[in-house]
Amino acid sequence: MSDVQVPKGGRIRVDVVDGDLEGESNVTIEAGPSGKTVVNGDATFEGDVTVLGALECGRFTADRGRVRAESSIVAREEFRAEKSIVEIFGSFSSARVEVDRELRLHAEATVGRLSVGGILEADGPLTGDRLSVGGSARVRGLTKCESFSVGGRAELGRVDLCSFEVGGYGSVGGGRIRDKVSVGGAFVATASLEFGGLSVGGTATVAGGSKGGRVEVGGTFRAAGPFAFDRLEVGGIVDLEGAATGTSVEVGGRLTVLGDLTLSGKLEVGGLAKIAGVVSAGALEVGGEFEARRATIAEDAEVGGSIRTDSGLWARRIDVGRRSKVRGRLVAERVRIGRHADVEEIHAENVEVGADAEVGSIVADTVELGAGVRVGRVEYVRSLRMGKGATVAEPPRQVPQRTKPPE
Repeated sequence: MSDVQVPKGGRIRVDVVDGDLEGESNVTIEAGPSGKTVVNGDATFEGDVTVLGALECGRFTADRGRVRAESSIVAREEFRAEKSIVEIFGSFSSARVEVDRELRLHAEATVGRLSVGGILEADGPLTGDRLSVGGSARVRGLTKCESFSVGGRAELGRVDLCSFEVGGYGSVGGGRIRDKVSVGGAFVATASLEFGGLSVGGTATVAGGSKGGRVEVGGTFRAAGPFAFDRLEVGGIVDLEGAATGTSVEVGGRLTVLGDLTLSGKLEVGGLAKIAGVVSAGALEVGGEFEARRATIAEDAEVGGSIRTDSGLWARRIDVGRRSKVRGRLVAERVRIGRHADVEEIHAENVEVGADAEVGSIVADTVELGAGVRVGRVEYVRSLRMGKGATVAEPPRQVPQRTKPPE
């Protein structure tokens, strides 16, 4: 046979078409005894078409209708459906796919480039190169491709992607996104995810065991278990529900960690920082309250509000803000306390206490107390200077060397 034409409302049973297969609206294509129709040329349809058996062709084109394939389709070069709704119940394969309205896949699909203007739904695994959906996408099986971009809402199962970009809401069932995740609204990873970078305008949640590079979130970020990262930058609230490790953390509002927090760089929080475990960081800057079981800071620690630790805050230099309340010892080379602060215990080489502050005990090489400071006990090695009205409850003791603080 050469070209085959099917009239409007027609039905044809064929195994092989040497040329092209052309159909008008509301046609049905049945496979012959082999169970498969092979079109050596292209298959073109105007209007609705139903394909009952497997179909293989060079190019598949449909216009202004519904395409329903009960079995598999292989379009070697291209599958194009303009102003159409496509539903394929068998496997699907094509080098290039363009569907204006809806594409619904019920079995595994392998594509090169895919573009869907409206809705994409896939029940099985989806493998491709560059996938683009203008409206919404839902893939229940594994999605494996280089890039996946969705204009509105994307809900994917497990993924193996290079990049993932969503305008509104995006979710994945774990896996790997090697380069970057970029979501305008909200992002959720329901299982452990490895990613290169994460940029979310609103809220983001990742499962415990996730690992990523730079994280940038405008609103809130939550890790539902242990989390490893490079840099974490969040404008609002961060909740880490397990141990966390990374390079640096910058949070505009509140940080909560339900385990240890280990950073090679800086921990910076504008409001409250509450860590259930041990904090280790290169530097610390907290505008409000800071709470941890113990904190070890390689360089400077600066806290504007209150400090509460079980085993102390250890740093090279510590600055405590005005009217701060400190519970737990401060250990550093230099400690500077703001006016009207209330501090339990200080161990340092050099200590400066602002006016009208109150300190339980000081052990240091040199001590300088501002006017009106009240101290329970002072033990110093080299010098003690007291401002007007400063008092020490117990007589100050000069000693040959400082007593080491308990670890």
